[in-house]
Amino acid sequence: MRPRNPDQLKQAMQAAGYNTVQLARRIGLSKQYVAMLMGGTRGCKPSTADAVAEALGVDVDTLFIAVLSENSYNEMEDDVTTITEEDPYLLFDEVCEITRTKPGTMRNLRTAGKGPRFFKKGRFLLCRRSEALAWMQEHEQNAE
Repeated sequence: MRPRNPDQLKQAMQAAGYNTVQLARRIGLSKQYVAMLMGGTRGCKPSTADAVAEALGVDVDTLFIAVLSENSYNEMEDDVTTITEEDPYLLFDEVCEITRTKPGTMRNLRTAGKGPRFFKKGRFLLCRRSEALAWMQEHEQNAE
């Protein structure tokens, strides 16, 4: 998940009376990780987004977004990608999460050409949700 707006995240942190170090301690992360999250240069797992939102006393959906969309995260990148709600693009970590595959394993599968089909968009690895699910279904059929 990515911050919808890093400034909004910083404002929520200040309103809750936390600085970066205090918030990091509260949710059990490093201060560098929290600083990158606050700067919008780092994404996080949904469980981390929930912990941040709970610590700040704010709804998680007001602070974080799960997929790239034309009106939110891409404004920070100056790069517009059209996403359909039915088949959104997922970030590498999100693909690992929905396929329940460790990131290291997914990297190995990707480099061997055996994982779902990813493509690079700037510094991000993206995959359509349907591609990831089709890959999972293929592996389910091969397991039988």
